[in-house]
Amino acid sequence: MGRKAIFRSAAVFTGAAVSALAVGVSAAGADASGHASCIGIEASAISPPGSSDELPGGMPELVGFVRDEAGKVGPVASLVAKLHEGSHAACDEATEG
Repeated sequence: MGRKAIFRSAAVFTGAAVSALAVGVSAAGADASGHASCIGIEASAISPPGSSDELPGGMPELVGFVRDEAGKVGPVASLVAKLHEGSHAACDEATEG
């Protein structure tokens, strides 16, 4: 690979990394939309840790709770990810049964 191609690849990689970081920073402060799955809405509502009275430990606390209750997180996460109830309250209601 020539010097020019290496420089071009490095520039493309750097540009992509900077773009990804910029998008990640703006998305991190936003709540999940009503089109998100219930797992996305819940994660948004309790993240980062310490930002929610419902689960002060955030996602780590939720994952620990699910693991203690169900033994495995995967099947529960899969089920909740299929729900698209539109709001945090509606998702809580749908999963409390």
